[in-house]
This record gives sequence, structure tokens and C-alpha cells, in this order.
Amino acid sequence: MFKEKTLSIKNFSEYVSVLYIPLSIIYLELALRIKCGIEITDFLLPLILLSGAFGLVLSIVSLVFKKEIIRKVFGAVFIFALCLYFVVEAFVNGSYQVFMTIDSIARGTGGVLTDFSDAFIKAITGGFFAILAMFLPFIVFIVLCTKKFDYSLSENKKASALAICAAVVLVFTVSGTKIIRSSENMFGIYQSAYNFDNAARSFGLITGTRLDYQYEIFGNPSDDDFVIEEPESPETPAVPEEPSEDEPINDKNEEKEYGFNVTDIDFETAIASTSDSSVINVHKYISSLSGTKQNDYTGLFKGKNLILIAAESFSKEIIDPELTPTLYRLSKNGFTFNDYYQPTWGGSTSTGEFSIFSGIIPTSGVGSILRLCEGNTNFTIGNKLLEEGYFSASYHNGSYDYYSRNLTHTKLGYKTFEAFGNGLENKMSDLYWPASDLELFEGTISDYINSEPFSVYYMTVSGHGFYTGFNHAMAARNRELVEHLDYSTTVQSYIAANLELEHALSFLVSKLEEAGIADDTVIVLTSDHYPYALEKGESWGNDEDYLAELYGFAYTDNPGRDHNALIIWSGCLENEHADMATDVDEPTYSLDILPTLCNLFGVTYDSRLLVGRDVFSGSEAIVIWPDYNWKTKLGYYNYTKREFVPSSEEISVDKSYIEYINNIVKNKIAYSKAVINHDYFGIIENFK
Repeated sequence: MFKEKTLSIKNFSEYVSVLYIPLSIIYLELALRIKCGIEITDFLLPLILLSGAFGLVLSIVSLVFKKEIIRKVFGAVFIFALCLYFVVEAFVNGSYQVFMTIDSIARGTGGVLTDFSDAFIKAITGGFFAILAMFLPFIVFIVLCTKKFDYSLSENKKASALAICAAVVLVFTVSGTKIIRSSENMFGIYQSAYNFDNAARSFGLITGTRLDYQYEIFGNPSDDDFVIEEPESPETPAVPEEPSEDEPINDKNEEKEYGFNVTDIDFETAIASTSDSSVINVHKYISSLSGTKQNDYTGLFKGKNLILIAAESFSKEIIDPELTPTLYRLSKNGFTFNDYYQPTWGGSTSTGEFSIFSGIIPTSGVGSILRLCEGNTNFTIGNKLLEEGYFSASYHNGSYDYYSRNLTHTKLGYKTFEAFGNGLENKMSDLYWPASDLELFEGTISDYINSEPFSVYYMTVSGHGFYTGFNHAMAARNRELVEHLDYSTTVQSYIAANLELEHALSFLVSKLEEAGIADDTVIVLTSDHYPYALEKGESWGNDEDYLAELYGFAYTDNPGRDHNALIIWSGCLENEHADMATDVDEPTYSLDILPTLCNLFGVTYDSRLLVGRDVFSGSEAIVIWPDYNWKTKLGYYNYTKREFVPSSEEISVDKSYIEYINNIVKNKIAYSKAVINHDYFGIIENFK
């Protein structure tokens, strides 16, 4: 009798079979946070409760199987998949500093294993012990199985186990959600301001993933909660201004009364034509906006050519009067953006491109651009100019089907798209990895330089990582030009790689000037994302934070990490319209590019339908990050920490101002989701 009541190793297996999965999940969540340097104490209790509840649900599923072998196979397959998922997310975070949804990872997997195989291999070899630690639950499970433990339960024990598990799941779930709902901050991350990366960091990867699928399938109730009547901006202290020789943009706009960049949309009929409450709420929200005003810059570039460039891993720090004279010229002799950002959107290059093209927030990760292109894309600058009879083409010196560009770029306003695999290889003499931006421009300029007006898009690749030891085709090519710089070899390599872009722009500008069309051509350039391959981590082979070395300071927030450069230049801004060249000191970001170009090129567009703003319109400048953090001219607000950092010591804001901007930010993110999920541009097109 005594032995039968003792919890021996043999009958302990009965309990292991019930508790092993939830304990494995909790272990993996804690291991992931340690690996990624996330504070473990933050939201620890709801993390354990919700992760444990999810694990117990899976245990309940396993208890349904009667045969021991099936239960073992189920447990082995699931635990292996679980460990693999955590390993992948650990290295995604190590490479890109964000957690990505399963959909985003799946869409990018092919490119990672082919184009970026070096990063994949380095991640494995450099993080071997981390991988081993995260596969520990699977290894232990296999050991238990080989010991021939009895995993079958009697019907009485099984019924009791099911009842207990169900009760614990209920208690854990209710307790976890009650804790979350008791905190405005927690509830914001969980639902009202949900973002996958934020949720995964706060409540665990499993809960973040569950929420992602839950909101994708059933919708997030908070997405319909638009603040239809936004309050007027509270009285706030003016930002101290430094004396400037340039005439302020707003003063120019006050010389003349301007109309708004809006179109005639019949919102009443639109609302009456649908029973979808989500779409109705979007109609009401958009119709409540006034839009942005036209201004002295409206139509300045009417009829001119456009060359739009997304520069791989570009950084403002590259621009130097001696090392990169062409970049310096374009950045200083056109419109100069002194406080510009390319936010990290949670999907690397694809989401960076999306933000440039669309003027809205990429809320579906890597899949955002593909989902957008399944609907109406007539609002893009490429399609606007295509409607006006422009020659159009898009080029990328990388794989043609990476990030499904072969399916998206012709929908974004470009009649043809060429990359490696569908024709571009025939226009470039030597193929390297990364490929040469100079050779890209040299091989394609003849396609359009005699076909005015033209609209051309380039997605470059010369600046792509790795940067260690000049093991990089473009870095090696320009090595002699940077070895005198007072930087580490890794940063020198990064700069050398980006010099290929400088050479490409020098070639481009010289050809435009030789053809006599520089004054009739507009060059727009920004980055797809900050150079994350300089950050510390095994994925890129960096034992130090070389990004901080490049920046010259230790970045601690979104603005510090994501600050970048935007170039909008035309030869006419050095000649005929030199008086219009001006500094833009207010915060701007990639979402502002589309509305600003629409205004400059004088195309008809509705500013209410874009999240970004025309920077010359005088409307309030707000830079938004996908985690609901934001920046205005008054300062930066961290939504997760509920912390406002003023832009100067003289500035002080109250809660009403923060609430005012928070409402705007939530509206704009919810609207961006609606555009992608409902093809809102396609819907509204029927009521113009």
C-alpha cells in the first residue's frame, strides 16, 4: 500500500504528460526574454498565467488520444515545433530587433535561406548554445520517451485530469486577463493599441501569436473605436526657434488663401450602401477630417520626371561633403529635412518600401504590400503619373521574386519590373552579392532617359550587410576610400558598401545634366530601414554595437535608432526655383513622402485618405511608430512606458495634449488596418 501511494518516477510520468507542455512553454518564454535582453519582471505574472493556460489547453488535447504512442508522437511533434518557433523568433529578433508574425517569417523564409544564407549560417553557428538551450524541452521529452514511461491514464484519472486542466485554464485565463484589464498600459498593449512585437515582448510569444490570429480572424474590437471628433490641439508652449535665413514655410502659405487637397466623395451614399459596421466607422472617420491645404509648393514639379530610390540600409551618417559629394549636394541643395525618420515597421525591407509607396502604416508585416496590391492602388504616385502618360519602370538589383516584388511592383504604378531572374541580369556586366548600384543605374538608364516624362523606381542593394572584415563585394571594391576613416573595420566596410550608391548617384546626375534634363527631373531618396546589420549579435557576426559607433551615440529609443535622411532634389531647385529650396525642421517620416510628392507634382489626390502629410501644408507634424509611440515638434512619447520626453527643457505638456495625440495615432493605425483588410481605397473609389 505504501509503495502504491508513493509518487514514484514511473507514475510521475502520468503527471509529466499533463504538465510538460505548459512548463515547456513557460521555460521557453523566459529563455527567449533572456536571449533577447528583455526585462523578465515586466508583465511576468500575466505572461506565466496566459502561457500556462495555453499549454494546458494543448495538454487537454493530448489527453483525448487513447493510445500511448499517439500521445507521444503528438507531444514530440508539438514540442519540437514549439522549440523551433522560439529559436526562429530569437534569431529574427537578433537580426532585425523585432519579433515578426508567423506570416511575415513565412513570406521571407525563401529569401533568407538563399539570398542571405550567410546570415542564416552565422546565426546558427554563433548561437549554438542558445539553440541548444531552447531545444532542451524537446531533448528531455525524447529522453523520457526512451525510458518507456507509461503515458496512458485510466479513464477515471483521465476524466479527473481533464476537469482539473479545464478548471486551471479558466482560472489562469480569467486571472491573467483581469490583471491586464486593470492596467491601462497593459490593456493598451493587449488590445486597444495591439502590436505583435509589443505583445510578444510584454505577454510572451505564445500570447502574442494567439492574439495575432485571434484579431486576424475575428477582428480587434478596438480597431473600430475611432475618435470621430478629435478635440482641438490643446494650448502648448511654442518650440523655441533658432534664427534662420530661410523664409518659414507657413509664412509663405499665409500670403495666399489655398484650398484643400481633397476630392468629392459621397460619404452619405457610401455609408448607406453597406451594413459592415467596420467600414461604416471608417467612412465616418475619414469624412470627419478636413484634409491638408494646398500651398505655394503645389504643382512645383508638375510634368517633371521622377526617380524614386529606396536605398538599402542607408543612413544619414553616410552623407559627407568630401566622401559623398553627390549625396551631400542633393541633400543640401534641394529640400533639407533636418528631423526625418524611417521607422522600423516590423518587416525589414518590404515594410519600408510599403511605407514609401503607400503613405499608410504597414500593419500586416511583410504581407502588407502583397495584400495592398490585391486591391486598388490607384492612389500611389506611380499610378498617378502613369495616368498622365508617363513612361514607367521599376528596377531591383536582387532576386526578382523576393518579397513577391514580381507580383507587387507592376501594381504600384510601374509598367515593367526588372530584377535578377527576369531580365536585369542581361543589363549588368558582372553579378556580385551584393550587386553594384552603379552598374544597376548604368545598365538601365538608357531605358528611360529619352522617354520623358518618366517615372522610375529603384530598390538598391549595395548597402546590404554583412560588413565584417570587408567580406562584402561592394565594400571590398571601395575599401581604399575608407581605410583612413577613424572607425572600426566593420563601420568602414559599411561606409564603403554605401559608396557604391554615391557612385551610382554621381553617374545618374551627370547623365541627367548631359541630357539637359536635370532641371526637369526630381530625385527622391530615402532608406528602407536603418542599418540593423551593424547591431551587436551573432546573426551579423558582430561582437559590438557598431551602429552606435556609426551614430556617435548610444541610441535608447525609436527616434535615436530610426533617424535617417530624405532627399528631394531637382536641378530646378539650384536654378530657376532656388528660392523655393528650404529647410524642413518639423519631424517628418517615410509616410510623408507620398502626400508631399502628390502635392509637388500637382496630381489630384485626397489627403484625408493618407496617414502621412504633405510637409508643406502647415498641418501638424506627427511621426508614428507601429508600437503606438510617436513624436511631434514638442517631444517624443513612449506609449508602452507612458513616458513623454520633451524636445527641449523649455517645453512642458499636460495630459490633454498627450491624449489628443494618442487619439490621432490610434485612429491612423486603425485606419491603416482597414485599408489593408477591407481594400478601403477600392471601396471609396465607387463613391467619388
